[in-house]
Amino acid sequence: MKQALAIFLLCLTQSVIAQQAVTRLGADIQYGFIIPHAADLIPISQSSPFGIRLSYDRMRLDKKRWDACNCFHYLGVQLSHYQFGNPSVLGHGTTVSTSFEPLLFRSKQWQISLATGLGISYLNRVYDEVSNPENTFFSAPLSFLIFVSPRIQFTLNDRWSGSMALHYNHISNGGQRQPNRGMNFPTLGVGLHYFLQHPNFPDHQANEVPDRWRPYLEVAGTMKNNPNSNNRSPAAGLSLGAYRQVGSINAFGGGWEATIDHSLYPDTERNDLINHGLYISHHFLFGRFDFNQRMAVYLGKPKNYQPDKSFYQRYTLLYRLSDHLQGGASMKVHGHVAENIEFRIGYLF
Repeated sequence: MKQALAIFLLCLTQSVIAQQAVTRLGADIQYGFIIPHAADLIPISQSSPFGIRLSYDRMRLDKKRWDACNCFHYLGVQLSHYQFGNPSVLGHGTTVSTSFEPLLFRSKQWQISLATGLGISYLNRVYDEVSNPENTFFSAPLSFLIFVSPRIQFTLNDRWSGSMALHYNHISNGGQRQPNRGMNFPTLGVGLHYFLQHPNFPDHQANEVPDRWRPYLEVAGTMKNNPNSNNRSPAAGLSLGAYRQVGSINAFGGGWEATIDHSLYPDTERNDLINHGLYISHHFLFGRFDFNQRMAVYLGKPKNYQPDKSFYQRYTLLYRLSDHLQGGASMKVHGHVAENIEFRIGYLF
């Protein structure tokens, strides 16, 4: 009787665990190409990156985790290794990253998801004026990886699934060292996943879409490399904007932002270190997560700062810490060239 009771309790415990969380182990291989975002990069972009990635993902199924993004979602860590197809110039990179992967569609056999992630990469071949002058993609052995990966997953049986994903990868040092042109390399990946528990999705209901504008204020800061010295100088920003939700996960908005950049001194007078502009934005809202993309036009900037650029983009990932306070990071980009990564904190009105 005791043995039967023990077996029953064990089975019940496993059932509860399976209902509350799903653990997924995965491995995939990737193959792609390098985008030459400047004419002088074309010669060293004629190679094909190849990568292997191992992943650990966990998805909680309770209502509290659902409310975090109005969806079921994986939070995961990955270990990846990329060979860039040119060992003597580009070398290879090893990355540890974290990811957020909401499910956009699911049926009995299929799932469609969109993963975004951020990691730290170790690169064994970087720019050197004497020994490796061609590699202007990388200049710091420790750099950042940012990726966006739409994925299709198909069920093989209760424990196994296969997947195909398109990964858009970007590696740069976030403006901490020059040159910082960064590498953009899309890859196509195929993989296998093993589930420690079979997913049993409960039926949660999404929250109602708020019918109003959400004004916000953000402050940002980073330390940028000063091209005239080996030191880093502070750059601080202010953003004022608002957005309005138009669907369960989509919102549109706009605003104004300004940055005071001390890394431009002494080439620029101290009273002329500010650049500012207007932007329009699109927001993916997954509950407490806000992944937004901003397209901005400069209204004013120092003469020696990006003299041939009138527009820029900013990619921002924020997490709402309370009803009004949110924090995260953003990356400023001119075309395909990343300028810097900064930390942000904001207040939603």
